[in-house]
Amino acid sequence: MSKGMKNPYEEWGAHPEEVRVGKAWSWIFSAFFMAIIVLPSTFRNLHNTVCPRNSEADEKWAPVVEFFHHPNAKSVASLAAKKRNNPSIEREQPSLQDHLRSFEVELEAAPYATSIRQWMQQKLTGGLSEGNSKTVIGDEGRLYYQAAIDSLVGYGPLKAEPDSVMKNPDRALWTPPLPVIEKFAAQLKERGIELMLVPVPVKPMIYPEDIGRGVWEGPVRHQDQEALYDKLREAGVEVVDLSDAFWAAKKTGEVFLKQDTHWTQLAMQEAAMEVAGRIKSKTWFASIKTDLDSEVTKVERQHPGDLVEMLKLVSPENIFSPESQNITIVNSSSQRVGANRQSPIVLLGDSFVNVYDDPSIGFGDLNWKTKDKNDSQELIGAGFAQHLAAALNSQLDTYTANGGGATQVRKDFADRPDNEVRAKKLVVWVLASRDLLLSETPGIRAGIRWRDVEFSKRISKTSPPVATAADSVIIEAVLKERTPLQDPKSTPYKEAVYSAIFTLSKKIKGELKIEENELPAYLWGFRERKVVLSGRLEAGKKYRLTLVPWASKTKLQSVQKMDDLFVLSDWWFVEKVEPIE
Repeated sequence: MSKGMKNPYEEWGAHPEEVRVGKAWSWIFSAFFMAIIVLPSTFRNLHNTVCPRNSEADEKWAPVVEFFHHPNAKSVASLAAKKRNNPSIEREQPSLQDHLRSFEVELEAAPYATSIRQWMQQKLTGGLSEGNSKTVIGDEGRLYYQAAIDSLVGYGPLKAEPDSVMKNPDRALWTPPLPVIEKFAAQLKERGIELMLVPVPVKPMIYPEDIGRGVWEGPVRHQDQEALYDKLREAGVEVVDLSDAFWAAKKTGEVFLKQDTHWTQLAMQEAAMEVAGRIKSKTWFASIKTDLDSEVTKVERQHPGDLVEMLKLVSPENIFSPESQNITIVNSSSQRVGANRQSPIVLLGDSFVNVYDDPSIGFGDLNWKTKDKNDSQELIGAGFAQHLAAALNSQLDTYTANGGGATQVRKDFADRPDNEVRAKKLVVWVLASRDLLLSETPGIRAGIRWRDVEFSKRISKTSPPVATAADSVIIEAVLKERTPLQDPKSTPYKEAVYSAIFTLSKKIKGELKIEENELPAYLWGFRERKVVLSGRLEAGKKYRLTLVPWASKTKLQSVQKMDDLFVLSDWWFVEKVEPIE
């Protein structure tokens, strides 16, 4: 201590209390502290090393062993995924960083760590109304998606983020939405098709009062939002901005679910009427069929909300009550409403289109507390596609994917034969406005990918037969490559499929026509936010697969698809997978 500086403990008797413990008690306290740190991970390692698996889906992954297992299948897969999303990566073998990152991902998913996080979040949310990195709790209890807030305050869609040494050099390459949409519009125009873009406002645009100070006289917009829409209109895209209509509608009722990212039936019907009015004004609309045979049924359904699910609480029902919605189901005696491949009007959409149609999102007919995986549930029929079709009195050709509004739905449509695509008049593209407005860092974090799609050049001479699950095939095949899974806890959706490419080794049963012995297929990745056996497949290993045409899985067409492979082909779905040693 320098001369002249007083020691407060000696000079003024600050904090005079002393606590003295003997050497024995010091050892006891130290041992107790070390036990808290060491025992959970020790138990995890012993359990996974010694104990048998409870089910096929349980993976024996012991951190103390895997930490020194480098390289391994997980780090190889991690590097392959990085290279697909960033071609500038040149290394052929996983680096130590690749290994440590894949190890960290597995460690974060450890059951004991998950239970501790859930317990702590339960206390923070229940006692202090604190959210987490995905869910923000507003002053009045309204829940907000963090990515939606980021889309209003970040760099935005037109201004590039500055580069930084803090950014991961292996991160996926980012393409902003404007050039991708401009190219898509040009592709459609060359085929004689108009593009109508419907960016759905996000909750903080319409309800900013719970999370921001100030007097709000209208919807909140990103500072570059209008400039983006103007550039799209200059490119020939008809942009339908619903922000003002939603702001006015909230005077008559709730526009967004309080505990969910999605709109209410009130807002969805408002949007359907607005879009229908625009379509009816087209000069060609008078020439299409407007004889939809439909009837409506009103039912009440409940769901706690996807933002509650993203909090990952031990007992969410102790803090949040489910929200009720009186939904209007649109039925037809002849064909499912909004699902006619011959319609000249195409609807592309994400979960905003599906929320009242896809039971896995939450408003199915099962009790929301059950753990059923919704396999047996029929599609609800109360979504945006059904309401838009009813407003037009005409069928739609619909392509949807939860979480895939930016790219996946365009790819699915572009896979159609060229002559079938050229028969269309209009593409209505509905997606969350946050996908348009997020800049690079929050966009990658939210899993948004803007990629160009190429339209198929093949020609269909006759209408293809309707694929059925009876057309099953059994083969033996080696997994060539696959799309890695996102963290199930970081996505708004409870289940997802992923794409993979298999190399055929042997046909066991059924007819199978594929090119170059390579077969593209979708498999379950996770269900109820838990990775299943089919989600753990490793490249280079052989499996026995039971396949059915992907087109036959009607209830799964809108499920979240994780697809980095972008193959133009007829896809299969793996109903059963068995490892071959």
